[in-house]
Formats: sequence, structure tokens, C-alpha cells
Amino acid sequence: MAVSLILVHPVFSSGARPTSRKPKCHENERSALLEFKSTFFNKSSCYPYHPIAADLESWRVAKGEGGDCCAWDGVKCDDETGRVIGLDLESSCLYGPISSNASLFRLAHLRRLSLAYNDFESSQIPSAIGNLRELTSLVLFESSFRGQIPREVLNLTNLSFLDLSRNLDLELKSPSLENLLRSLTKLEGLNLSGVLVSSPLPDAIADLSNLTSLVLWGCNLRGELPVATFELLRLETLDVSLNENLSVRMPEFHRGNPLKSLLLSGTRCSGQLPSSLGNLSSLIELDIAGCELSGVIPSSVGELARLHTLDLSWNQLTGEIPPSLGKLVGLTGLHLFSNQLSGEIPSSLGKLIGLPDLDLSSNQLSGEIPSSLMNLAKVNYFDLSYNRLTGQIPSQISSLTSVVHLDLSHNRLEGPMPSTISGLKNLRVLTVVSNNLNGTAQFHMLMKHQSLRQLYLSFNNFSLTTKDLNVSLSKIATLKLASCSLREFPKFLAKLDTLEWIDLSYNRISGQVPRWLLNVSMENLAHLNLSNNSLMGFSSYPVEFKWTNLLTLDLRYNKMEGPLPLLPRSIKFYLASSNKLTGQIPSAICQLNSIQILDLANNELSGVLPSCLSNLSSTLWTLSLHGNRFYGRIPQLQKGACELKMVDLSNNQFKGSNRFYGRIPQLQKGACELKMVDLSNNQFEGPLPRGLRKCIQLEFLNLGNNRITDTFPSQLGSLPNLKTPQSNHQHFPKLRIIDLSMNNFSGGLPSNYFDFWNAMKFTKTNEMVYYANMLFRPNAYGDFFGEYDYSMTILNKGIETKYNKILEYLTVIDLSSNGFDGEIPNSIGSLTELHLLNLSHNAIVGSIPSSLRNLTKLEALDLSRNELTGKIPSELTQLTSLEFFDVSDNHLSGPIPREKQFNTFENSSYEGNSGLCGAPLTKKCSNLEASPPPPSNNVLVKEHSRTWIEELDWKIVLMGFASGSVIGAVVGLNYITGIERWFIDKFCRGK
Repeated sequence: MAVSLILVHPVFSSGARPTSRKPKCHENERSALLEFKSTFFNKSSCYPYHPIAADLESWRVAKGEGGDCCAWDGVKCDDETGRVIGLDLESSCLYGPISSNASLFRLAHLRRLSLAYNDFESSQIPSAIGNLRELTSLVLFESSFRGQIPREVLNLTNLSFLDLSRNLDLELKSPSLENLLRSLTKLEGLNLSGVLVSSPLPDAIADLSNLTSLVLWGCNLRGELPVATFELLRLETLDVSLNENLSVRMPEFHRGNPLKSLLLSGTRCSGQLPSSLGNLSSLIELDIAGCELSGVIPSSVGELARLHTLDLSWNQLTGEIPPSLGKLVGLTGLHLFSNQLSGEIPSSLGKLIGLPDLDLSSNQLSGEIPSSLMNLAKVNYFDLSYNRLTGQIPSQISSLTSVVHLDLSHNRLEGPMPSTISGLKNLRVLTVVSNNLNGTAQFHMLMKHQSLRQLYLSFNNFSLTTKDLNVSLSKIATLKLASCSLREFPKFLAKLDTLEWIDLSYNRISGQVPRWLLNVSMENLAHLNLSNNSLMGFSSYPVEFKWTNLLTLDLRYNKMEGPLPLLPRSIKFYLASSNKLTGQIPSAICQLNSIQILDLANNELSGVLPSCLSNLSSTLWTLSLHGNRFYGRIPQLQKGACELKMVDLSNNQFKGSNRFYGRIPQLQKGACELKMVDLSNNQFEGPLPRGLRKCIQLEFLNLGNNRITDTFPSQLGSLPNLKTPQSNHQHFPKLRIIDLSMNNFSGGLPSNYFDFWNAMKFTKTNEMVYYANMLFRPNAYGDFFGEYDYSMTILNKGIETKYNKILEYLTVIDLSSNGFDGEIPNSIGSLTELHLLNLSHNAIVGSIPSSLRNLTKLEALDLSRNELTGKIPSELTQLTSLEFFDVSDNHLSGPIPREKQFNTFENSSYEGNSGLCGAPLTKKCSNLEASPPPPSNNVLVKEHSRTWIEELDWKIVLMGFASGSVIGAVVGLNYITGIERWFIDKFCRGK
């Protein structure tokens, strides 16, 4: 985003003047200046990136002389009176708190004052500033002022230029922005960028007829931008960007409008771009990125002949890129990325031969890359990624002689990698990831130049030739060769001592990791990804990684055998799941005091978990050990500062702890920041750990299919993320999925809890469908490390099927297969967003509450195998979304409702209730309890198969969605019922 500052009158420039017209400065003002210097001047405090504007060391009085302060740097005096009327002290090494007692405020004749780029140590702007009533220009930007702007500023009614921008926590509330605009009516330039205003831009802006520059970015402006702002007759710069609560509607622009800079990015600028934009013939900057624009880019934009910057990125613009943009030959930046633009890239863009920056990424552009774009000989940044481009990479690409960053990734490009790409001598970053490039890629032609730093070739269809490669002079740092059909480790890696990131995942590398790779001297290596190959292990043991700066090691989805490798203490992400690793977790793993993710799931590890694992709790986000053989009690999870976000110890045999045994050690020592915990599919016993109440960041907790013995886990209701601040009695307000099935929970269902499950009552405003997952970023470069999808695994007669993703909007209550008793609370009927309700296989008594008729989005209801009595409420026929219904094996009586969806349910939904009668059962009802008539033929009948399958291993637990909040609890099943089969078919995706 372009950032504009207001143009202020130059304060002055010192220089020789005719002595006949230059009286010496007044003694009292000279004294005031010397006192000001002695109080604040400190050469060591100068801003390192700003040249000194005024050298205050020149402010001195020679012995025996009075000295003429009018000749000092940064000082301007009136030619007639000798009074100091201007001080330009920008970046003059001023340091220390300033108050109204400062001698500066004795200079009553000051007209222009600049104190920018100094450090006044978070002082407030002194109220004495109001004494300088002759000021016409006041510039205080980036001088470490904070707090409320004093009301005395309103006394400066002669101000033409006011710049208070970029000061820490500076506020304009009392006086308000409206007070300021109504008092300072002579303003020509106003810059309050970064000042906390938190109010609408008042209509009083229309009264500032002299205003030429209005810069208010990042002020937390609210409401609507007055249309009159665009109609100010002299306004050249309008910058209200980065005000996310400010609504903007662009008017029709008339010819003669003087606007030169129109910067609206990061506001709620909605609607369509008016075709009258073409009337802004003086426009130099147009930045409306990150807004809510829709519709097409009007071709009239191509008439803005003076335009240098065009940024319309991060909107919802549609249609084609207008060919008229090719007439904007003065452009220095063309940013249209992250829209929904379609059609072909116009060849006319090739006329922008001076363009240094072209970004059309993340659209729906199709067709081939126009050969005319190869005329952009001065382009440095060239990004066409994330589109639908086809054809080959133009062989003329060598014409882009200035390109530094070239990104053609995530398209449908095909054909070979052109050999001419080796002619790009300035290229630092090349990425062609996720295309259909084929043939043989000659690696040596890409590594020809020492300028190359990052090379991304992953996920194409070509084979990479790496033999006889001389890379000894290469300074490459990032090398991503995933899915490049590699069958062995490239030998040239031994010569690349500058590598920081190596990705060899999704290849065909088999056998063992060679000894020479582990001995390569790569001091800067931070990320090594060998996942999704056929690696069998390491050539020798014990395995020690000598790279002292290693942050990520990914060995997932191989065939690795043997013990765990020993890692350097620097490691943060250690992923070795889905292998055949054996042995115990060594106690040395507890020395990894920076680790954030430890994933050793689905191996054959054994032994007792080291108790010292609790030492890692201050950094650990995710602990995944499921699919081994743990047993024992679940720890209390409260033993020290803990940042755990996920723990997965499922598929083990813990009792009191892959063949792991013994107790699970305490994972935390105090405040807990767990986000993900998965201990499902084990044999855990005892109650739920009370320490969970301290895990304020917890999003995912999987304890499914265990032997938990407890009452309903009300202690979790104390979690801060599960409670609104207005009440200490509201529990789980963001809960969306709760599954405590197949355990030994007992007691009644807590009716007061359902009253507070607000996430099951209100629809989310975002209509987009997401899958529930978690993303991790390992470094500052913005590369995604990976994502953890919340998933479930089905065991059907010994055959395991994994469903990798479930839909994010799902709301579920499953308390089945426990020992809950008492009645079904009426309050469940308030959870109107509920999709699935399963209370089967308990000891619930009483009648089915008619309040369930309010669950209009309910698609599955299972109350089977309980002690329910009474009738099936006829009000349930209002549940027109219901696809699965089961009340079998209860003590229900009376006629079965036969309207709407209830006409679709078969005998199995009702069997085991001797008192029920009417279709679809063969038992007829007496006259007093006759069944309702069957529905007419025009009633929509939804057929739905229901299959009973043995052995469900269901992995959903306290699950967090995009909101980042704790939203559920799951504790598991070990067989599947009709409703579970329906659920899987309906909601599980990504098999």
C-alpha cells in the first residue's frame, strides 16, 4: 500500500541575507533556544535512518559575543523584526519528556514548528502548545507523543498544516475530530494517521474549503465517509485507508476534480467502481485494496494517463482485465491479485515496458501467457500464480532480464521447462509449483547463476536430472523438490552449504537415509522434509542430527524402522508419524526445550513415557502419540506453564501409561495453553482430568473410546473460552460438537448447560463452507508448515477407514452408550442449530419432550435403547430436515405419527416398543389411538439407507473452528449404530 504524507510548507532554509535587512535575534529568544538545546539535545538518540535536519551543535555563543541565533541551523527569523518565526528540528536528536514549562513555548512568534523524528519519551503534547497562536504549520509526526491531544490545540486557529501522525497511542477524543475541524477552518493539510480517533468523519469536513491533503489512515474511523469529502474543490490527496469500520461509497466523479492520490485500502469500500473514475485526469495513485468492491474494472481506468500506482487487490472484482490498462505506460505497480477476474490476460499489458511490479495472482485467469508480457524488460516482480493458465512457459522468458521474483505456480501450464530460463541472471526466486510441466528438467540450467536463492519445483510431472551437477558456487537457501520423481537423494546436496530449507517429500526415494547426508555441513539448515517416501530408516544408529539450527524434521508416511533419532535442541516441529518406529521414547527428548509439535503417532513405539515430558510444557502446542500402545490414567495436565495445543495419545493401552506403558506424565505445571489434545482410542480409566479447566487455549480434545468414569464434565465449563464475561454460570457458549459416547459417564443430563450453548442456537454469518483444521507457520517467510484436519476413523470388521475432514459448520450432541439417567431436558429444544442428537444406549426415563420440535435443522435423532415412556409427540413432524430417526427399544406407546418425514422411517426405527402401533409396524391401533392418515402422494419422500457396522473408532472431541475457541468434547465409541453410519455418509469428507 502506498503511504502518502501531507505536503507541508518548507519551514525555511538558512542562508546568508543582506545585512541591511537582517537584524540579530532577540536575547530572550536566544536564551530560550539555548535552554531548549541543553534540556533535550542528545546526539546518541538520533534516528539512525534519518539525516539530521538541523545540527544543534551549531547553537552556541562565542565568548564575549552575543551570538545571532537567526544564523543557527533550523532557525528562521523574520527579516524585519528579528523574531524567531520558524524552527525545523526534524530528526535533531531531541530526547526526553517535554512539558509546558519547556522554553520552546516562550517563542510566542513562531509560525512554523517541526519536531518530527525525535523522541519525547511518550510525553503528552504539552497544553502550552496553545500559546503559540501564530502557528501556521505544526509538524510533530513520529516523535513518541502519546495520550490525549490537548484541547488547547483548538486555539491554533491560524494553522494551515497539522501533522500529528505516527505517534504511539495518541488520541483525539476530547476534543473530538469534529471540534478540531470546526476550529481549524484554515487547514490546507491534515495528517492524523495512526491517531486513535474512533469516531465518524464529521460533515464539518465540507467546510474546509482550502483543504488539499487529508490523510487519516489507521485512525479507527467509523460510520460513513461523507460524500462531501470527494467534492472538496482543492483536495488532491485523500487517504483514509486502514479504517476497517469506515464505509465508503464512491460518487460519480466530474471532470476537473483535482484528486491526485485516492487511497481507500482496508476500508469497507463497497459497490462497483464508477466508470467516471476516468474523469480523474490528475490521479497518480489509486489504491482500493482489501475492500468489498464488486463488479468489473471499468475500461475508463485506462484513461488515467498520469497513474503510477494501481492496486485493486483483495476484492471481489469479476469480469476481464480491461485491455485499456495497457495505455497506462507510467505505471510502477499493477496489483490485481486476489479477485475473481476471468478471461485471458490482455496482450496490451505488454506495452507497460517500464513496469517493475506485476501481480495478477489468485484470480481465475485462463488461456496462455501472452508472449507480449515478455516485453516487460524492467519488471522485477512477476506473479501469475493461482490462476488457470494453460499452454507452455514462453521460451522468450529470457527477455525478462530484470526479473528477481518469478512465480507461475498453481496453474495448468504444461510442456517442458524452457532452457532459456537460465538466461535470467538476476533471478532470486523461481516457483513453478503445482503445474503440469513434463519432460526432463535440467537442474544445472536452473542453478547456473549465483543470484538464485529460492527454487520451488514441487508437484509437476517432470523428471529432474541432477547428475554431473557442479553447484559449488551456488548460494541457494530454499530448495523444494517435492513430487519430482526422485529415486535417490541428490548428491549435489553435499555441496550446498547455504541451504536453509530442503523439501524432498512425495518422491520415490527408498532404502535408508545415507550417512553422507547427515554429515553434510549445512550450518543454516532449518527445515528438512523427507515425508511421503519409502524410506526404511537410517544407515547407522544411534542417529544424531548435527544441524544445530534445525527447526523442522518431517519423516511422516515412510516405512522407517528402528529407534527415534536424536535431535538438536533447536527443533520446534518433530513429525515422525505413520512409520514403524520401535523402542522407547528416550529421556533425551526432554532436552528439546523449544519444541512446539511432537507427532509420533501410528508407530510401534513402546515403554514408559518419560516423566520429564512435563519439562516441555512451556513450549509444546501439539502432542500426538495415538496409534501406539499406551495405557493408564489421563494426567491432570496442570504442572507448569504450558502452551500445548494438541495431545494425541490414542490407540494405546494406558492404565495408571505402540507398547508404551505406565502412567502418562504430567504435561503441564501451571497456566495451560493447550489447543489440541487427542488421547482417543485407548484404555484410559478414571475421571476426566480437572486440570483441563486451566487450558484456556484448548480447541481440540479427543478422549474417545476409553474407559472414562465420571459425571457430565461440568468442570470444563470454567474454561475462559467456554464462558462469556457477563456471567460466571454460562458454560460452553461456543460448543459445537460434544461427544462423550462409549464411556462410563453417569448421572442426569444438566439442563442448565444446554441453555448456554449459544453456538448451537445462532447461525454463523459466513456462508462459506470450511473444513475444521489447524494451520501452523514454522518461519517468518510465510510458508505454511502444514495443516491438521480434525478427522475420524472407522473400524469396520477390522478394516480401518479414515475420513480426513469433517465439515466445519457441523453441530452435534452425542452422549450415547453411557449411564446417563433422568429425563431429557426441555432446554435441548433451544439448540436450534443442532444437526445431530444421539442419546441412545443410556438409562434415560420420562417422555420425549415436545420442545424438540424447535430443532428445525435436526437431521438425525437417536433416542433408542433407553427407558422412555409415553407417546411420540406429533409435533416432531415439524422437523422437515429429519433424515434419520430411531426410538427403538424403549417403552413408548400410542400411534406412530405419519406425516412428512415420518413417512420415510422404517420398522427398525420403532421396534422394541410393545405399546407402539400403526404403520410402518404391523400392529394396528385401536379406534381410540388410530394412526394419522398417510400423507398425500405429493409429499417429498427421502430414502436413506442405514447400515449397522461393528467397531467405530470415532475421533472427534473438543473441537475448535475458525473462531479459535474450544467448542466440544468427544470421548468415543467402539461400535457403530445406524445414526453413526448416517453421520459418516452425511458429513465426513476427504476419505
